Amino acid sequence: MVNPFQAFRHYAGVRRELPLDRIIAQRDHVLQQLLQGYQAFVEEESRQLVWVVEQGALSRAYTTAVDVLQDIHFTVEDVEDMCTELDGASGVITPLGAPSGLFIAAMCNHTEEREITLNLRSMTRRWPFLGYRLPRGRRLFLEGDVGDFVGALLEGGEVTVTGNAGNYAGIGMRSGTLQIGYSSGKNTGEGMRGGVLRVEGRIAELGKIKQGAIYEGNQQVFPAEP
Repeated sequence: MVNPFQAFRHYAGVRRELPLDRIIAQRDHVLQQLLQGYQAFVEEESRQLVWVVEQGALSRAYTTAVDVLQDIHFTVEDVEDMCTELDGASGVITPLGAPSGLFIAAMCNHTEEREITLNLRSMTRRWPFLGYRLPRGRRLFLEGDVGDFVGALLEGGEVTVTGNAGNYAGIGMRSGTLQIGYSSGKNTGEGMRGGVLRVEGRIAELGKIKQGAIYEGNQQVFPAEP
């Protein structure tokens, strides 16, 4: 990032560090920490030989991501910067993208801010697992379309998607709210145990749902209205 005030550094004959320089340096340092942590995270996951989307693998990978992040102080702005970096850096992205989505989800769950907005409209990737295990008291706004497994194992938080969602939206939700502005894919609400899932557009296919409430537009489709 270039300091737009660089040309005025020597104004009045005094050479001094502008506050913006420190902000830029700090954010660059934090971003480097995050990228290094992500690389270590992916390398750790690669030792498992194959990535499979099952609860044991997800829990293990998520715990690894949280461990990597615990010594890094980052903000919502850093989460946005990390999304931009991962979107354009093919060298640290696994083919399935699942670890990437879990890493972003872990960042959202552990930043100090309680309300997080991510603008995904300009992103080329549709990471899965955004909103994974979002806890009560946090709100995640996702502007644009999202990948599979959005809001997976939601733990009381509120996830709002302004665009479309992929397959398995709200899988394993325990509590909280998942709202999708347009349509969702197959197996929506699979294994859902509680909470409310609202899809303003069309649901391609419902999964096997245990408990909770699902709406398609204004109609409650689970439990089905009499």
